[in-house]
Amino acid sequence: MGSEMPVCLFTVRGTFAHWRKWFTTTSALTYSFPPRTAVIGMVGAILGVPRSALAGRFRTNDTCIAVCPLRPIVKDRLPEKWRQGPPILDKGRFRPAKMIESFQENLEVIRRPHYRVVFWHRDERLMSELRERLEQKRWVYPPCMGIMGFLADIEWEGEDVAELIEVDQADIYSVLPLDKATAKAIDLSKSEAILREERVPNEVFPDRTFRHLYLAYVSREAKPLRVRMKPSFFRVFALHTRKEAIIFLEDATPIKDGALDDGTVRGEEN
Repeated sequence: MGSEMPVCLFTVRGTFAHWRKWFTTTSALTYSFPPRTAVIGMVGAILGVPRSALAGRFRTNDTCIAVCPLRPIVKDRLPEKWRQGPPILDKGRFRPAKMIESFQENLEVIRRPHYRVVFWHRDERLMSELRERLEQKRWVYPPCMGIMGFLADIEWEGEDVAELIEVDQADIYSVLPLDKATAKAIDLSKSEAILREERVPNEVFPDRTFRHLYLAYVSREAKPLRVRMKPSFFRVFALHTRKEAIIFLEDATPIKDGALDDGTVRGEEN
């Protein structure tokens, strides 16, 4: 990967979106933007990559992904009816489930989500096929906004070139990923945006474990973040055509989670 790279630009939007936070159960909360793991799931659906092969096909060393919000992030709650599952075997005994009894829980969603995705992959053939399918709106599987019922409307925007630049201040149009070192090396006091702070999954492994970012900041109003920084801590890229600065999600070092020594969290992610 050099100082310049060709990237694909496409937008994703829908009526609702829900990318479940890993620590929630029935009170399902959503991230404010699609995490990297959700983006590779969308790209995998477009290309027909089996779910079991996603982790190996889209490793953090092979991709560069940035997510840019295009409209204000508005969260709401949708009431949903749930039923208990079928009987299960617990310690040698069957536990009956009350299938006829239902209960209502709220599902947190994003209304009218709209994001731009900047995508690069080391495999040129994969990039070529992705570009062709995006131009023709031809998917192998229908991409969704976190839940299968929330279908994604994906639009091809074109190709661009992302160039590495050295700056000590920039208006960042993408989600701002941070690790422990970079979190101490930035100044957001000049930013006029209202920020949302998230801890999102950034890497998935074949055994369905995840590595999470230390922090990620995103503008609630879809405004650029004015960031003062130490250039040696950040890799900022500028898009030639759009004249916008972005930071790729892969450029932040995943944290070591307290739950597991290897920094992973077990469980399913949308």
